[in-house]
Amino acid sequence: MSASGIVPERSQMEQLMELQNRSMEMRQHVVRISNQVATMERDQTVAQITINHLETLPPGTVTYRPLGKCFVLEPREELTIRMNNAIEKNGREAEVKLKLRQQFVDKLKENEDQLEELMDQIEKTSKARSS
Repeated sequence: MSASGIVPERSQMEQLMELQNRSMEMRQHVVRISNQVATMERDQTVAQITINHLETLPPGTVTYRPLGKCFVLEPREELTIRMNNAIEKNGREAEVKLKLRQQFVDKLKENEDQLEELMDQIEKTSKARSS
């Protein structure tokens, strides 16, 4: 018996636990996707700052790009193109992730509505039994 005096049936309890677990998983997905989008936005900002800095360099300046734990010689123009491509790619990927995140948020809302309906049903069932 719970604190409110409501005793759910076994099947209702199983449904309740299933909905709660699903809600928890969806919240984790939403947080994970939000973190991925934030990382992509940071990467875009870093790339834009790099492009802005590259534009201030005089022509013929020797530039390098990171490659693992070392740096590789790369002409300024190619480095700028690489950064622009990274910005575009991150922008597209972030857009896809945001759509996916919204789908999870919508499913989470539906799941929470089902959870609320089940709780109401359990409460009504309990009141009917006690009458």
